Amino acid sequence: MFEQIKMWAVEQVMWAEKNLKGKNGAEKRKAVIEKLDDMIVLPSYLEWVDDIIIGKLVDMVCDKLNDFAGHDFGEIELTETQEHDIADELADPETEAK
Repeated sequence: MFEQIKMWAVEQVMWAEKNLKGKNGAEKRKAVIEKLDDMIVLPSYLEWVDDIIIGKLVDMVCDKLNDFAGHDFGEIELTETQEHDIADELADPETEAK
């Protein structure tokens, strides 16, 4: 399931860059976190931590996209293969935090 979540994160970050022009990075980040939170169903006892984990994942996606295309990645079109490659490079946020 985490592999699917990573793909959703890449897709949603790209969506925000293309569709939320005029918004700053924090506003785009918040929108992506909210969209992903709506897509991911967790047990109620984990809800308090989901925004933290999703936020970390969004930050990691942005870092990878910045490495791939620079800080203006909203103008690029990623192929499905490129999206998968970027998602595959993302570490598990729990592992990354250690």
